[in-house]
Amino acid sequence: MFETVAPCAEPVQTGELLTEIEATIRRHVILNEQAAAALAVWVLHTYTFELRDAVAYVAIESPEKRCGKTTLVSVLAAMAHTPLIAANITLSALFRGIDRCRPTLFIDEADTFLAGNGSMRGIINSGNTWRTAYVLRLSRSRANRGERKACHTGVLPHLAEEPETEFVPPHSTVPGGAGGESGLIRYSCWCPKVIALIGETPDTIADRSIVVKMSRKLVSESCAPLSDLDPAGIKAKCARFALDAREAIAHCGKIRGEGLNDRAADTFDPLYAIARLAGGDWEKKLHAAALALTATAQHENAGVELLLDILSILIESGQKKIFSRDLVATLRSGDDGLRSLALKDSEVDEYSIAKRLRPYGIKPVVIRIGKEVNRGYVDTDFREALHRYVPRGQIEARAEELRHRGRLQKEASELAKKEAAEREKARAEEREKEAEAQLPEALAMLARLRRGRGGKQAGPGTGPQDVTGM
Repeated sequence: MFETVAPCAEPVQTGELLTEIEATIRRHVILNEQAAAALAVWVLHTYTFELRDAVAYVAIESPEKRCGKTTLVSVLAAMAHTPLIAANITLSALFRGIDRCRPTLFIDEADTFLAGNGSMRGIINSGNTWRTAYVLRLSRSRANRGERKACHTGVLPHLAEEPETEFVPPHSTVPGGAGGESGLIRYSCWCPKVIALIGETPDTIADRSIVVKMSRKLVSESCAPLSDLDPAGIKAKCARFALDAREAIAHCGKIRGEGLNDRAADTFDPLYAIARLAGGDWEKKLHAAALALTATAQHENAGVELLLDILSILIESGQKKIFSRDLVATLRSGDDGLRSLALKDSEVDEYSIAKRLRPYGIKPVVIRIGKEVNRGYVDTDFREALHRYVPRGQIEARAEELRHRGRLQKEASELAKKEAAEREKARAEEREKEAEAQLPEALAMLARLRRGRGGKQAGPGTGPQDVTGM
């Protein structure tokens, strides 16, 4: 079923191999630097995933069609270990295919069948750690186990030594059949998975995934066609890497990236082990990608977004308290750019906000601001909840957003002052020009006034001749 991968003869430099994979991805798909680096490490991870406690998923999402999702799926599948691609998949095919073949599973067009399918989402969610990656199904006969022999025709030698799936003895006999024995069989659903869809990834899957956001390329951007992709050399190097690095990866201690929550730390742990083995700046690159992509994955957590929005309002206002009615007014207005996407327009009221915050242990209390007493919130309650529920990367992203908005406001204020000064200067220059234009007329008027006064002083009976005549 799968192509047999023959390892290359010479040992490979892990860092150089990752750089080659990264360059190949970016040659065929428009991606940012963080996503390309994380996906390069993930490709190697598909060859060694069974050596760690957790497996990393990839969630590829786009707002519209023709954004390159399927192209990225094709590029990753060309280089990944034992790829199994499905544009649609049933629940039973999902866990039976994984249990038999231990593939790297690619599910494209997941938006067409994943929404509302809680059972499939539950299986996908449980499949990222080997301790929980099992599905129980009732089997009528032990002979059914014969149908579940693994099809590891293309699996590397060190991965072919699979523990036999456990048959759980029955507590009772199920009627029917020829009196055959019945019992429970555990099917493994543990393997790397890529889930591509239009729209946003369900939050429980995004929480376990490297979330890659796709967008349509610009006219000025270009990619090499898939027909130019020849992954044979890369796959042979990956196979050799899996053979040579098996012990190092298996015995590498758990690596927890600073600033990641527990789930993200589990997801990226097997990738950190590979990046550390690669040396150079790969661990640093992967950590930057983990922080950026984890923050991306958390964007749709409505409660977390509301926590961040309210704390941002408190920080920007310079207050440690806020009345509930003022909070509602700020969220409704959106004048400061913080209108929360966590609540619909009809839900932006005191009751709905209190209801949304209640699971985080935050309740409105009676507070005093100045001389007024009313119900509201205190910033310390939000800070504690943020430390408990929000990844550091997301907090830093919001802090940078606030700093950026502060810089913009400062620049806008300085620009407004500068424009006001320029307007005042222009008005002064205009007044000066008007004064200069009116100066000749004013001087002429003054001269006439002086001549008029001189004429009056020289009137009859007042001149010197009159004095002489006397």
